[in-house]
Amino acid sequence: MKGWVVGLIIVIIIGVVAYLVLSHGMVITPSGSSTQSQVYVYLSDKPIKVDHLYVTISKVLFHKEGGGNTTWISCPLTSETFDLAQLINTSQLMAQCTLPNGTYNVIRLDVVNVQAVVNGQTYNCTLPSGKFEVPLEPSPIIVNGTSYDINVDFGAVNSVVIAGNGKCIVIPVIHASVKKHS
Repeated sequence: MKGWVVGLIIVIIIGVVAYLVLSHGMVITPSGSSTQSQVYVYLSDKPIKVDHLYVTISKVLFHKEGGGNTTWISCPLTSETFDLAQLINTSQLMAQCTLPNGTYNVIRLDVVNVQAVVNGQTYNCTLPSGKFEVPLEPSPIIVNGTSYDINVDFGAVNSVVIAGNGKCIVIPVIHASVKKHS
């Protein structure tokens, strides 16, 4: 893949992320007396091109509105390495968080390693960034005693490029959807 094509793809991804962040930048004041809520974070993907896509995540964090760029709440992971190719029409619990009251608008995944297996051959893949900040959609979550399920669709399996020189590049298009926990 030519360098200008990779550059163009990265610019498009940055533009989409900027649009999503700017278009969902609303402030909501939480109410209620509960001090914490449970948030369950699931990971899914819709694979078609690779046999396995192992993604190792070191951190899952939530951004609390009103605290600037430094207000990130870390969540304990249930596992660190996930095979996205095995998440066909299903999801796997990635983290269970206890968040204090507030409004949370972004989830961040810190990815430290990606490996693709294609036709039995393993490739160490590179990413445009190891930190992915994804707006919560359709709107931020308001933690006030309500529990939520957040599904993070990594969208990476369809974005794996194996170059002729044996290099692997993954440019995920990550989407996070929110619903109240049932």
